[in-house]
Amino acid sequence: MFKNKIIHLLIIIFFSIPSFAEIVTVTGIHKHTEDVSKKTSCEVALQKAKTKALEEVLGGKVSSKVFKNCTEIDGEYNCERNQSTLLSLNGDITGWKTIGDPDYEFDGSLGICKVTIEAEVLPINKNEDPTFYFKAQLDKNTYRSDEEMEIDIEVSKEMYIYLFQWLPYALKDYNQITKVFPNENMKQDNKNDNFIKNKTKLRFKVYFPKSLKNRSKVNEILIFIASEKEIPWFNEYAQVEDLKKQILKGKILMESKYLSYIVLN
Repeated sequence: MFKNKIIHLLIIIFFSIPSFAEIVTVTGIHKHTEDVSKKTSCEVALQKAKTKALEEVLGGKVSSKVFKNCTEIDGEYNCERNQSTLLSLNGDITGWKTIGDPDYEFDGSLGICKVTIEAEVLPINKNEDPTFYFKAQLDKNTYRSDEEMEIDIEVSKEMYIYLFQWLPYALKDYNQITKVFPNENMKQDNKNDNFIKNKTKLRFKVYFPKSLKNRSKVNEILIFIASEKEIPWFNEYAQVEDLKKQILKGKILMESKYLSYIVLN
């Protein structure tokens, strides 16, 4: 009898713990005029629904500039998937289910697929300090292989800045994420470390991947992470999700930004 009371009490306590995840119902819509299958169109709509769920809960959007480049090069489906991946650095979809069947219509010239999902989104601890922020800007949007990129960084207060290069097209045998700053190969004005007090300019050479022989241009993304304390990041991560796991572990005040650029062969 006493054992049953203990079990009952534990059940009450367990279900009384507040959940920090938020459940939202969203609809992703994909329109197309070209020859696209229903399956592909609805896969894009599903990715858009997941992205919308993340945006609705996290309250932030990945720059449209980042994915304008990506869409032109890698297609809408891959870019929606990459957009969801970047947004998930600030939170995570811990579960989702479709509401009904996909709604698909095609009138001979225009196809539309609508996918509605119920998603559970768990935000990562947000930066609640309005005085802790930074700005980052590239000198241009497109580079040729072996050309030097310039990055201007300005901080609101003293902080540590880390810069990761994400190669979404990387094959499984290669690491998608590489820490390019701090790094001995990246040049920096007037400094030798990543503790930024005001502003700095970074420079490094951009290379077209030798493994992509049948492409003339690729889209790459820089992930900037600022923190109030130093973090011992690895130099490489196999997947962007591996970087996200480390961000999830952190209890340190952090802020992140993303910038995209094109590399021409």
